Amino acid sequence: MTEISAIVRLLVLLLLVALTVILITRRLKIPYTLGLVVIGLVISFFDSNAQLRLTPDLVLFVFLPALLFEGSWAISVQLILENWLIIFLLVGPALLLEVVLIAVPLYFFTILNWQQAFLLAVILSPTDPVAVLGLFRQLRINRQLSTIIEAESLFNDGMAGALYQVFLTLVLLNAHSQPLSATGAWLGGIGTFLLEAGGGALIGAVCGFLINRFVKMIDDPLIETTVTIVTAYGVYLLADFLHTSGILAVILAGLILGSGQAMDMSEETREAVDNFWSVVAFLANALLFLLVGIQLNPTRFLTSQDNVSLLFTAGLAIIAVLVARFVIVVALPRGLPAVSGKRLPSWRFVIFWSGLRGALSLALVLALPLDVPNRSNFIFATYAVVLFTLFVQGFSLRAILQRLPSVSESYEPIP
Repeated sequence: MTEISAIVRLLVLLLLVALTVILITRRLKIPYTLGLVVIGLVISFFDSNAQLRLTPDLVLFVFLPALLFEGSWAISVQLILENWLIIFLLVGPALLLEVVLIAVPLYFFTILNWQQAFLLAVILSPTDPVAVLGLFRQLRINRQLSTIIEAESLFNDGMAGALYQVFLTLVLLNAHSQPLSATGAWLGGIGTFLLEAGGGALIGAVCGFLINRFVKMIDDPLIETTVTIVTAYGVYLLADFLHTSGILAVILAGLILGSGQAMDMSEETREAVDNFWSVVAFLANALLFLLVGIQLNPTRFLTSQDNVSLLFTAGLAIIAVLVARFVIVVALPRGLPAVSGKRLPSWRFVIFWSGLRGALSLALVLALPLDVPNRSNFIFATYAVVLFTLFVQGFSLRAILQRLPSVSESYEPIP
């Protein structure tokens, strides 16, 4: 009982800190997520006993299923279908190109070999737009543009998770003196990726369809809300147990259940489920970003003898992430998106600059086994990229968006 009471006290304390920060940041008109990261960083300097830590299991099994389900439940499937091409390009070819563009300089200019360089590139590839989506709503940024950025994040989380398993396997095989030939590495990697991504998507689609059929026979707010909770965590755990992508499984199940129930739920039930998941997502994000700030204490690495290597790898990773993001956005087809026949001349820059990295990258890098070579370089580089994107890009985004009226819902271009 003592451990449980200590956990409850810690949870209440973190929520009080989070709520205080949120109230202050609203007055200052800055994204509350960034304020939470700042306070978390301050706490980390006084947390000498390492009592507060963001563990991989906490992110992957507690926060992630809830946030993924809420995002896929609430997102407009119609807008996803209307913008399927640009979303597909961002989470498919563009993601693979981004991984290559990050990995190549890391391989040639750091101590990482090619498997390690690709593994770090995959860790740094998933975007986390939570810190900016609230800002988008405050400034009434075009909903279609917001949907593209949110859908990209949802799906590339799943793709990055599957690729992570592929390159982690290759790194461990090489570390244990079991090198594969180039052909064997490619074939094994493709097979692992198809199993992870395809299996997860299949599990999510089947579970979403079956659960959707089941809840059509029910119209009770409490029961249907409970069903969505079981779906979010149950589907994730099932996919993880079967060694497939739990991320993609939850996303597919959430999309099918959310879109299928939109027409079948009563207004009262839909409102109850929406309100529940809005509160869950709000609390999860508040706690998650506070813990991210606590985790991001780079000073613990600077006592190492490899300071030069750590700093160089981190600096190169930041530059590579920015350049890769810029290249894939510029490479997207012209004329996208079109809103009611109107073009958004600034949409490319918004997609580029809102490509923040966050909790999933941290969870993936912290989950690396201890026998992964150059593990400290992985962790420090990921910390540096997350800090840079959150603070430099995150804090500057409001001022940038206010100077780009063409991305606002109320913008009317001159004929």
